[in-house]
Amino acid sequence: MQNTTIKSVAQGMGGVITAQARENVTDNSGFAFVHCNITGSSDPYLGRAWKEKPRVVFVYTYMGTLINSEGWSDGSHPEHANTVYHGEYKCIGPGATSSDRVRFAKLLSKEEARPFLRFYY
Repeated sequence: MQNTTIKSVAQGMGGVITAQARENVTDNSGFAFVHCNITGSSDPYLGRAWKEKPRVVFVYTYMGTLINSEGWSDGSHPEHANTVYHGEYKCIGPGATSSDRVRFAKLLSKEEARPFLRFYY
């Protein structure tokens, strides 16, 4: 997704913006959100694993105050913390604060973010 507004409409606490289902690291799939804007209500996570090896990144994205400060959820499967690829690069806004992010979330380098700036990866 590029230049897209994502609006959370979840009621109460919780919810997730993404749940990606990649099962193998050789699968050329995942979600990349580039120059997006996240608004709305609730306290959503940026994502959680649907399958064992999801790949989701947010790049140059504005994150409003609604984002859960941990950023990402293990989906009640702590073993997924060792297999997910959840990353952020140069995101801004009050929800982009990385000080409380879960340990398995990755703050991407410029080189790591570069493949996600194309329309395919």
